[in-house]
This record gives sequence, C-alpha cells and structure tokens, in this order.
Amino acid sequence: MRVLLTRQPAQTSRLEAGLAGARVPGTVGRDGAGEPVDVALLPLTDFALPDDDAPLRALVRELAGQPRSTEPVQEQASEPSAAPRATGRWLIVTSPNTVRALARVGWDGLLPADVRVAATGPGTARALREAGCAAPVWTPHRDRSARGIAAGLRELVPGGARAWLPQSDRARPALTDALRGAGWAVQTVLAYRTVAYPARESRRVLAAAAGNEVDGTVATGPKAGMTLPTWSPGELAAAEAGTVVVLTSSSAAEQFAERCRPRGGGAAEALLIAIGDPTAETMRALALPVAAVCATPDAAGVLEALAGLRRQG
Repeated sequence: MRVLLTRQPAQTSRLEAGLAGARVPGTVGRDGAGEPVDVALLPLTDFALPDDDAPLRALVRELAGQPRSTEPVQEQASEPSAAPRATGRWLIVTSPNTVRALARVGWDGLLPADVRVAATGPGTARALREAGCAAPVWTPHRDRSARGIAAGLRELVPGGARAWLPQSDRARPALTDALRGAGWAVQTVLAYRTVAYPARESRRVLAAAAGNEVDGTVATGPKAGMTLPTWSPGELAAAEAGTVVVLTSSSAAEQFAERCRPRGGGAAEALLIAIGDPTAETMRALALPVAAVCATPDAAGVLEALAGLRRQG
C-alpha cells in the first residue's frame, strides 16, 4: 500500500520509522503476511522565521540575562513530567519548531537562574535538550491541549507569574487567554510562520536534510539506513488509484486543497487520512473527502486507519 505523509525530509522521525517496513494489521499481502506499507513523503508545508524577527531576537537577548542556569538536570525515570519549583519567570514552549526558531536567531539554550521552562510534551522537551537547555522542563501529565497546559500551570502558580510565549502565526489564543485569566502576565512573540514548501533558505527554521531536500528523490531519516522517496504535487496527479495521503496538519490540508486538489484525474482517486480530529475538521471545511481519521497521531494510529480502509473495501 502506497502511503504518502505530508511532511518534509527534515521532519522525519518516529512516525516515518514506525511505518517504514510495517504491515497493515488484518490484511494479507502477496507473501501471506500483512500488506506492506510503502511509505514516502509529500512535503507541502515549511516553517520560516518572520520577516521581522526583531521581537524574537529581543526575546533571545532577554533570555541571555545573568546569572545563567548551566547546571545539568538529572533524568527522572519515574516521572518525566515532574515539575520544577514554581517561582520566578517562565518560558512556555509549545512545539519543537519554536525551539528551532529560537536557536536560529542565536539562543544557546541557557537561561537566567530564575526562569522555569514548560513544554507541551516529550517531543518539545527533547528539542529543548538538543538545543542545550539544561533546565528542568515541566510537561503536563495527560492533557497536552492549551486547556491542559493552562490548568497545570495555574495549579503550580496559583497567583500567576510572568511568562514568555513564543509561538507560530497559526497559534490560537486559548493558552494565552487562559493564563491571563488566571493572573499571568503573558508576553507572546511570533517565532515562525507556516508557509508553502519550500521556504526561502535564508529564513528556514528546519535544516535541510542530507542528500535531498527539494528536487531529489530520497530523504534520509533518523532510523539507521532508512531512506524515503519524496513526491511533488505534480507526481501525485499521476499516482495510481488507491494511493493514500496522510494529511499531518491543518496547514498541510490547506496546502493540499490549494496545490493538489484534483482537476480531473490522479489525485481524485487518492484516499485522504487525517492525522487527528482538528485536521479532519479543516479537511471538511475545505470540502476534502475524509477517508479515515487516526485515533492517535503516530505510526500505530496510521496503521489502524489503513486497516480500517481495507476493511471498508
């Protein structure tokens, strides 16, 4: 089964690694085992620094204040979301791309000693560590939505605190509004914009992948020896019937509607899977057919959605 993920080579991660070489549950391929997944990339969106990045650079200068926190944090195997002492100021980071944008304008990961860090989940926390941030990172235990993050921080700091919230141009105001309503002084800063792939090289947030990024045929991922073909919207137009496209974000759905909407053939036969409910809502608003919705935004969720498509015939 040919499956295209609307991600770019520099984004390849556990999702792609989990699908490469996988078998669709409950199916039978030619060899008697499950039907193999033939995964490739269909990059539609990219991430760019704002044209006016002066506010972001000003934030980085403020984060470079003294004294700086350089003590390495000890890993806490039993509770990765354990909260640091809730005092002082907070840096709230809601995506790995935010971390990458900060690094692109000079942040070295170090923080003043009184600044605490909150992140939406383990992926963002990992990006912080990779950027050199040694401070303890608080993450919500279960609910990683804006509501869950705000509820957790309100519990940690009942009286409110000062917070920096660098974010994308597509960020919704729910988190900011919830924290401000609880007495927090939140300073939002535009960290990056979501644009059509590829972004201008001088403004790109994601580094180019080795080998191929725009016009090659193979993208190298994080899994040793894993290489993935990359497709263009033009190639999708000539795809065989039954090709599956997994739309991995609402912005990818918007780009698909603009650049890949069928105009009489090819992609008209593609089966579109939404990575989650928000993406499915965007697809429906754009009049894109939703063949399935992943229960979880990971390889297991995609495989189960593929199995559901096969059961439907």
